[in-house]
Amino acid sequence: MTGFENFYSSIDATGPAVVHIGPASQMGNDIRLKICGRRLLVTVVGEPVCERLFEHFREGLAAKVIHPNMRALVDLTRFVGVIDWTVLARLRALAPWGEDSDHPSRVAYLLRDSGAAMMVKAASALFPLSQHRAFTHRDEAIAWLEATRPAA
Repeated sequence: MTGFENFYSSIDATGPAVVHIGPASQMGNDIRLKICGRRLLVTVVGEPVCERLFEHFREGLAAKVIHPNMRALVDLTRFVGVIDWTVLARLRALAPWGEDSDHPSRVAYLLRDSGAAMMVKAASALFPLSQHRAFTHRDEAIAWLEATRPAA
């Protein structure tokens, strides 16, 4: 289960209804985005082409459904590939991520185990104005994202 339903148990009144970017199928190597207001869920399955992440974000920004100060859950529990850091660097250049200090962006990474926590530190360096944290339990990640003032 990707947790789309759990993360979006209520409609976010700050924006439009749920928007999906990416394939409807949950099979194979893919990246999917689900957006509801100021909440974003990114699910990475298998070993997808990293360029697809960039394309999805560019599409979401153009459609004005992705904002630079979102609360994002990145589910990497079924990711088995290699991260293309050049794609993430290009993604960083797409928008002023985290610059709205009144509404700081938060990114929770859901990992299979704590062994991939170094990846979160690297992502934090690429996006220094956003808050990043690694989790191995979905409920804890969602609680941190939804908290008024998340713990460091």
